[in-house]
Amino acid sequence: MSSKQKGDMQLLIVVVKDHHQVEDVLTGFLELGLRGATVIDVRGMGQIISSEIPIFTGFKSLFPGWGADTYMIMSVVDEQSREKAFQLAREVCDNFESPGSGIMFTVPVSHVEGLAEEIR
Repeated sequence: MSSKQKGDMQLLIVVVKDHHQVEDVLTGFLELGLRGATVIDVRGMGQIISSEIPIFTGFKSLFPGWGADTYMIMSVVDEQSREKAFQLAREVCDNFESPGSGIMFTVPVSHVEGLAEEIR
C-alpha cells in the first residue's frame, strides 16, 4: 500500500439503535462493494446510567434511545467509499435526525495491516 493510500484510509463508525438498520446498512455496503465490516453490540452511557445507577432510572423517558439496543458498525474505507457509505447510512437512518437515533463519523487510519487487497 502506498503512503498516499494509507493517508486516505478512514475508520468509518456508524452507531444505530435498530437491528433492521444494521441489516440494511450491511446489505447496502455489499451492494457498494464494501467488504469487511464488523458489528458490535454496544451499550451507551445513558443505557448504563439508566439501568445500573438507581438514582437515574427515573430519567429514562427524558433521553431518547437510552433503553434501545445499540449496534456499532465499523469498516476501514478509502475516501471515495466513505462518501458512498455516508450517503447510504443517511438514507437508512433518516439522516440521524431523530434524537438518540445514532451517530456516524470517521477517524483517520495511519496504519493498517491485514486488509484484503480488494479493500485496499
